[in-house]
This record gives sequence, structure tokens and C-alpha cells, in this order.
Amino acid sequence: MSPQQPVTPQLILISPILPGQVEAWRRFIQEIVNGRGDAHAASRHEMQIWQERIWIHETAGGAMIMFVIEAEMPEDVLRGLATSKRPFDQWFRQQILALLGHDLTVSSHKLLPDLLFGWQSG
Repeated sequence: MSPQQPVTPQLILISPILPGQVEAWRRFIQEIVNGRGDAHAASRHEMQIWQERIWIHETAGGAMIMFVIEAEMPEDVLRGLATSKRPFDQWFRQQILALLGHDLTVSSHKLLPDLLFGWQSG
């Protein structure tokens, strides 16, 4: 068995998309990619984010998103997203509230997961 490699610090949000908001969620992501790319990149650079990935998974119970941010200090990223005055970040917070129901400014949910199991090929 080989030694476990260190886990990259991550901020993770797994959440249902509010009912009727799946297409709005897809448009939100399209807007980031196609219309607000420079503002998004500037925001993430300033918060020292290395990588950001967002998945959508449609299940029988409804659509879910998985949002993963890799950064040196994930706790600081959450604080930055919650308090930033940058127009992009304010817009981003409004979209997360409207589409997922999460108010990042008063977040009480845990976004740093507890790793229960890990395996990798040696």
C-alpha cells in the first residue's frame, strides 16, 4: 500500500436546485462562461482560487449541483464570496440565493467536507 497523497484543500457545495430552476441554473453558468468570463476570472484570481468546477446531476428526486473550488484557504474563499463588494461577486451571490436558496452572507452550513474514505491505485 502506498502512502496517501495530501488532499487538495477544497470548498464543496452539494445542493438541490430549487424546483423549476434547472434551466435558469444552466443559463447562470452560461452567463459566467460567455458573458462574464473576465469578471469571473478576476474574482477567482483575487480570492486565490486554483480551480472551480460545477456539475449538474438530474435524479428522480430533482436536479442537484456539485460545486467544487480548490484554493489554498477554502475558509477564506467562502468569506470572500459572502462579503465581496465586486459587482460580479454580488451578482453571483444573488444567483446562488435565487437558484439554490443559499444565502452565502449568512451561511451556517458546512462546506468543508469530512473525508470518510479515500482510495487510490498504488
